[in-house]
Amino acid sequence: MARSLVLLALLSFALAESAYVFAPQGTVRGGVNTQAQVAYFLGIPYARAERWKAPVPVERLEGVFQATAPTTACPQRRSLTTDLGGYLPPKSEDCLNLGVWMPLGSPPPGGWPVMVWIHGGSFTGGSWAEPVYDGTQLASRGVVVVGINYRLGPLGWLALESLKAESPEGAVGNYGLMDQLEALRWVQRNIHAFGGDAGNVTVFGHSAGGMSVCTLMASPRARGLFHKAIVMSGGCEYVRTLEQDREFVGRWAALMGCPGADLACLRALPLERLFPTSGVVLEGLRKLEEGGFMKTPWKPHLDGVYLSKTPLQALQDGDAAGIPLIAGGTFQESWGEVVGGPGSWEEFTRRAEEAFAGKGQQFTALYRSLYDWPNEAWGYFQTDRYLLCLSLEAARAQAPHAPTYAYLQTFQSPFLSVLGSFHGIDMPLLFGTHNSWPALMLFFTQEALEKGQLYSEELQRAWVSFARTGSPGPGWQDYGQGLFRFGDRSQMIPNEYAWRCGLFH
Repeated sequence: MARSLVLLALLSFALAESAYVFAPQGTVRGGVNTQAQVAYFLGIPYARAERWKAPVPVERLEGVFQATAPTTACPQRRSLTTDLGGYLPPKSEDCLNLGVWMPLGSPPPGGWPVMVWIHGGSFTGGSWAEPVYDGTQLASRGVVVVGINYRLGPLGWLALESLKAESPEGAVGNYGLMDQLEALRWVQRNIHAFGGDAGNVTVFGHSAGGMSVCTLMASPRARGLFHKAIVMSGGCEYVRTLEQDREFVGRWAALMGCPGADLACLRALPLERLFPTSGVVLEGLRKLEEGGFMKTPWKPHLDGVYLSKTPLQALQDGDAAGIPLIAGGTFQESWGEVVGGPGSWEEFTRRAEEAFAGKGQQFTALYRSLYDWPNEAWGYFQTDRYLLCLSLEAARAQAPHAPTYAYLQTFQSPFLSVLGSFHGIDMPLLFGTHNSWPALMLFFTQEALEKGQLYSEELQRAWVSFARTGSPGPGWQDYGQGLFRFGDRSQMIPNEYAWRCGLFH
């Protein structure tokens, strides 16, 4: 309590727009957004990690740690943000850092609710420090927001038998998951100094971040580290077995120049080799990774230590009992699939049959009854198949074990309506970062900006209410009553996806 009183005095003084926190980890200097009445602390190291080893917590900071700007992002080949000209901090293996945004002023008894953000990027790209994930506006609503980095691609998810053998607990292929857990432990140790309540932590994430939330709900190592969860466009089925990846990993190691997956050789490789941006190695990786996200091994693994069953099975078994959940996504997650989609219903049937043997005609009959054109139907088929149905399935699995809510996001930019309600369109809505690049492209007109701000208001209000109380607030009903549809007239709607999603299993 003494720390909090000193902190609040300093924050109210806020000389030169600086804020100081005296945390168990050490003294941290951040900045102040006076307009939003939010203090921010960026780039705090929560752990260090040698390559393919468990993270070691950074328990003490020397002197006054300067946390006024992001520091490093984890190594990666690419991210959508940078592809579109957006900002990403310099990449380094010393990347296990986080950002904190907190309201100015006195916290309520016990502290502000805490929301821990896990970024997406296919488990291979991204960072909490991307401008679209700035936590200022959420924090201004009365929560402490924490954004975390975790190791990506082969550094985060390589599953080698030799790595399993050298681990004292036999863990392998889950280094990114270990990082997420260590960040949550940092929250437990330090967040009270930032005005947060360590007993009221909500993890929330999008895409691979949403999948990570599912994985954390399933991991026995995460018990007690968080208390509520939000899965956005993710799902609980994107995990791998060691057997699935044995051949891929062997070929990958040979391509890296380490035949036989020699561990000493792999540990000595420069980052430029592991994450090439051009040349023959990159071409080789692209060939090896044909099939995209579904086929690559850079995901959480069933290693018997951090994960013993698929996250979906864990939720069905009640392993996450008592953790309230919101899960859902956008209704046109894969709208880009319309371009190049089937030109006839016969072609739709052929493609659906390739994906789900014996069900091609059944899928065609269903989607033809719902949509006029086969290419349009294919966009919805891929949306349901890869992201939306898997997210809603998480809600269905958790509903018998905790208060659970499901949603459907329908926002389309009036300026770029051709893009539909695509995967990730809800990120600037959630964080209120409409002016960040590249999200700004969606809100170039006054009409688009005003509509986006209305959706942001509703989305933020629901997520913060859930973090505070476990309920998204008025107008929402639990999973058994349908879906909450974010729209021009937001309301509960019947869950038409329950039977339609069942065809994918």
